[in-house]
Amino acid sequence: MTQNEFEAIAAHLRARAHSVARRMLPSAEDAEDAASDAMLRLWTLHGQLKDEGHALSLVAVITHRLSIDVVRRMKKTQSLFADADKCQEKPAGQWADPSNHIELEEDERWLVLQMEKLPPRELQVLKLRQTEHCSNEEIARLLGISEASVKVMLSNARRKLFNDIKMRIRQ
Repeated sequence: MTQNEFEAIAAHLRARAHSVARRMLPSAEDAEDAASDAMLRLWTLHGQLKDEGHALSLVAVITHRLSIDVVRRMKKTQSLFADADKCQEKPAGQWADPSNHIELEEDERWLVLQMEKLPPRELQVLKLRQTEHCSNEEIARLLGISEASVKVMLSNARRKLFNDIKMRIRQ
């Protein structure tokens, strides 16, 4: 499929992606994000698409899988906070210490700030690997770089964050 053909049906594809995501995800924002991600991934494959029907089918599958990933991340985040509450429970009849939630939020904000200090390419590779669960091969294909480069960038990003965490613990 050519770029012009893809652009001609892009609005229809996006509507389909949004529809699939909206059925699976709790918020309109999450559905918008999933639809956008699906369109981006579909664009990377536009040269391999046969026709509009093929594109519609593929965008539905991509959006469905991305939505499942979002739901899994939500459950994982909820279970992390639930586990933190269990660890900090007080004797029966008393509430867990609210400062634990504040500490968790502060730790998360700190980590996000540390990640933003990474070079843009390393951050992109790290996010694709850790949040999107892409393989090194997929990341290399998406970014147009070699798998060896992906491995190096991923290793560098992880090492930098690990060193930042060690420094923070020492303080």
